[in-house]
This record gives sequence, structure tokens and C-alpha cells, in this order.
Amino acid sequence: MSALDRLIGQALRGIATLCLVALFLLLLANVVARGFQLAGFAWLDEVVQGLFAWMVFSGAAALWRENDHFRVDWLELRMGTQRSAAILGAILSLLSLAFFFAMTWYGWDLTDRSRAVTPILGFPTAAFYIAIPIFGAVMTGYTLHALFKCLQTLFTSTQPETPHDL
Repeated sequence: MSALDRLIGQALRGIATLCLVALFLLLLANVVARGFQLAGFAWLDEVVQGLFAWMVFSGAAALWRENDHFRVDWLELRMGTQRSAAILGAILSLLSLAFFFAMTWYGWDLTDRSRAVTPILGFPTAAFYIAIPIFGAVMTGYTLHALFKCLQTLFTSTQPETPHDL
């Protein structure tokens, strides 16, 4: 892995972790404040929505980067050769590319058209929506990398190996 890739991985995990910690602290403060009948935070829902969006999309991109997301690998494990596993990997990468391209495109369109602001704090909702195209683009990039690895395996592999060697 390159230094840039490691930096991207740290940034993705860092964003998700910071959002999770902030969510925990805000929700804890809200529970304590309500428990002691101090006050409620009317603005809390707005901040939670934004933090949750950034946490989910950055976390998904981090998992995608590390190929650590939940997936059913039964068929991949049943493939007899490295070549057949590479073909399956290329097909799955192409399908993933189509999804991530659409997610990024429409996420950008949603962000671009968004003119609303949150009712209490006045945050632009586009600040929440921009997480979709940013992390969609990151996942698109890592999917392209996976596709190129599969294609490289297809065109350079001469001996039948197990899919675990891919």
C-alpha cells in the first residue's frame, strides 16, 4: 500500500470515529439533561443527522477500501481457479462501479440542488448531503483498483491457482 492509500484509510477511519464519539457524547449529554430535567437540546436532531450521514458514508468507504465489508463469499470460495475467481471479481467490480457511479452522480445532484437549511441552527443541508458524492467517489476509486487487479490476474495468470491466491 502506498503512503497516500494509508493516509486515506486513516482519514476515513478518523472521520467515522470522530463522528461516532461526537454522537455518543451529544446523546449522552441529552439523556443526562433530560434525566435531571435540565433542558432538552432542540438542535440535537439536526446535528445527529449530519454526524450520522458522515459517519455512515465514511465508515462504508473505509470498509470498502479494506475489503472488510459484509459480503457473501460462498461462490467466490467455490471457484476452482484463480482465473474464474478473477472473472467473478471483475463482474462484481463492474456492477459495483455502476452502483457507485450512480450514487456519486445522484448524490452530487442532490447536494447541488439542495438549498434548504436546518430549522434551528441554519446549517445548509448540502453540508450533510455532500458526504454521499465524496465517499461515493472514494469507493468508485477503490472499485476501479479492484477491477484492474482482477483484469491483471486474468491477462497474466497462466497457471490454475485457488481463488485464495487472488
